[in-house]
Amino acid sequence: MPPQIQGLESDDVISLKRSDSSESALPAEPDSSKQQLPSTSRQNNGQYTVEEVARHNKKDDAWLIYNNQVLDITKWISHHPGGEQTIYRFAGMDATDELRAFHDDWVLEKKLPHLVIGTVVDAPAPSQLVQDFRELGEHFDKLGYFHVSPWFYVQKVMFVMSLFGCVLWLVLKEESVAAHMLGAVVLGIFWQQFAFVGHDCGHMSARTHARDHIDVHNLGALVTFFNGISVAWWKATHNVHHAMPNTVDCDPDIAHLPVFALHKKMFEGLFNKYHGRVMEFDWAARNIFVPYQHYWYYPIMAFARWNLYIQSVLFLSNSNDGHKGRSMLDLMALLGFFCWMPTLALQLPSWVEVVAFVLLSHAVAGLLNVQITLSHFSQPIFDSPDKEGVAKYGGDFFTRNVISSLDVACPTYLDWFHGGLQFQTLHHCYPRIGRQHLRKTEPLIASLCKKHSLPYSSKPFWDCNVDIVKTLKSAALDARKWSPLIYESMCAQG
Repeated sequence: MPPQIQGLESDDVISLKRSDSSESALPAEPDSSKQQLPSTSRQNNGQYTVEEVARHNKKDDAWLIYNNQVLDITKWISHHPGGEQTIYRFAGMDATDELRAFHDDWVLEKKLPHLVIGTVVDAPAPSQLVQDFRELGEHFDKLGYFHVSPWFYVQKVMFVMSLFGCVLWLVLKEESVAAHMLGAVVLGIFWQQFAFVGHDCGHMSARTHARDHIDVHNLGALVTFFNGISVAWWKATHNVHHAMPNTVDCDPDIAHLPVFALHKKMFEGLFNKYHGRVMEFDWAARNIFVPYQHYWYYPIMAFARWNLYIQSVLFLSNSNDGHKGRSMLDLMALLGFFCWMPTLALQLPSWVEVVAFVLLSHAVAGLLNVQITLSHFSQPIFDSPDKEGVAKYGGDFFTRNVISSLDVACPTYLDWFHGGLQFQTLHHCYPRIGRQHLRKTEPLIASLCKKHSLPYSSKPFWDCNVDIVKTLKSAALDARKWSPLIYESMCAQG
């Protein structure tokens, strides 16, 4: 049975209660007979309890469980290619499903053995829900859904680069204002479509064979060069989002103060664990943005790309999250973008056209920001993992990702427009599945959610937009009634 879900109403933060039964809401341990990592000379064959492992939950003393084996990841955290926080946040916990979601078995078998220090002696049996989702993943693997046809991405890349060619033609060869503005629209679509390809490669879902090596380092720099958004920054934030989606103080994809607050819990000045600082509900948030955020949403999405530039620059100019080795190449690629993009715009005959071209292209590219946020903004928010009596991050890996995701129901001919993001639930549970296979696998995960009474959500694009505006409006109305004095009186003791 799935864990008990309390408070699915849109105005509540979800708390998934821990269960004392074997079907725990915590990430469940797999069958110890399957996929044991080979022994190494560093392995001390120690035996530990789940409680003992849970004590090692600090960055300078971090253990985790994978397939009933205990891994000491303390020295590895800073070298993790997917970012420090993606793995550090699961210190002291079972991270079997999180690790398998992002890596092939052969990668784990090669990379993890030297981290093994022992085994867990009292691991609870996995719940039926977790077993079923794992079996479904194995079924997808046998069908070859974690690989794609080479021709699939040949077509995608040809389409994307043809868009860029059209931009160059419209800007450099045509003289009318209409042609130049059409070029801006096509450039915005180019950025959207190129981002989809980069997203697939970043998730290792664009491979033709299980052992294909996608050079994320160099390919990421290519995406950065054309898109102007650091792939190193994207991986650091996006992996955390996938691992703990919609967790109120951990998921960077819902931490948007002072402009957006999805729940009244965010009015309290939460300490955001990803950003490492308090997200203040300051004067601008209280008086300008959040009380009217449902009106601000689309205008802000039209300018959101500028914030991504800023985040990329800040990330690459500071000591960043597990990506130090690729920062210089990514930085050079980003500088390349800021050379070609202004140079292209400045080919236009007047400053009015230059400004209009830049603003219009970025507004069209803002469609991608809408597509990303509507997949999660209107879904339930999970309480802080520090809260007593609740399962961390919303329960097991599959439960938290189903509850926090919203699929977009659309006809096949619009799959190119959504780039795979319309199958958000499936993508979050099995992020390495190739985009080519997403549509035919959707009915299977919908059926499995129904079996376990998980709230699988799928709505037309228009309805998804209506839901996100309603969610923002609900929080906006709460913000209008909120005041620091009321909050302080609620926190007062004695």
